[in-house]
Amino acid sequence: MTSTLTADTPSVTSIAQLKELQSKIQKVVSVAQPATVALTSSRTGSWGSGVVVSESGTILTAAHVVQGAKTLVVIFPDGTEASADVLGANRTKDTAMLKIREADVYPYVEVGDSDPLEVGSFLVAMGHAGGYDALRKPPVRFGRLVSKNIGGYFSSDCTLIGGDSGGPIFDIDGKLVGINSSIGEDRKANNHAGLSALKADWKRLEAGETWGSLGSNPLANIDSPILGVAILGATRQGVLLGEIVPGGPAQRLALNHVILFSMWRGTKCSMVGSS
Repeated sequence: MTSTLTADTPSVTSIAQLKELQSKIQKVVSVAQPATVALTSSRTGSWGSGVVVSESGTILTAAHVVQGAKTLVVIFPDGTEASADVLGANRTKDTAMLKIREADVYPYVEVGDSDPLEVGSFLVAMGHAGGYDALRKPPVRFGRLVSKNIGGYFSSDCTLIGGDSGGPIFDIDGKLVGINSSIGEDRKANNHAGLSALKADWKRLEAGETWGSLGSNPLANIDSPILGVAILGATRQGVLLGEIVPGGPAQRLALNHVILFSMWRGTKCSMVGSS
């Protein structure tokens, strides 16, 4: 996890810089707000958000927003409604894709990458907080990237509430860099599924595949670089490994005694006992 501010962290120290930042945010909003949609299911009665990423009506959202539904009602900020079919979902990364049934040209946003983001980067988050409200457009929340996590997630201090899940978060240039995933207890510590990780799954989602499981167990994600061993502690010779985690990669290799080398530290790791 990365969570350290550096000398390169963007800052605003003058009125001129503040006005420039305000202008950039306004440009992001002008493009992103019309493409930020509310999603609801007549089957479950739940509300969530999403974002249109193609003029033909491809929508990205969170996997937990579409869970249990095959079709969703899409509501644009101007009140226009459409129906969308759920295509695929990676439940471990909490990402999903839908496609609007009705043929039309829809407002959409440009997809970016989350990998280049750094701690302190300015971000703009949106969503239909509390569900669709005809009396207002999707609220705009401004903040910074707080940390980058395993599995392609990152966290921000953009204020979010229920209903914002599945909504978009943008970099200051207006490119989509994440999907709102889980909301923190204080509403200013929120996780977002990064677009770089989602783009790696794009073809599978588009083809209608659904895989993974909702939760925090990294072993549930077949794409995670997990060894599947428990560490007892450190010795003068290296790291002491205690057991092979059931269901992990090490067990699947059917190893009884393992000698591993930690490439990032250059230290020898020893395995004690057997499986």
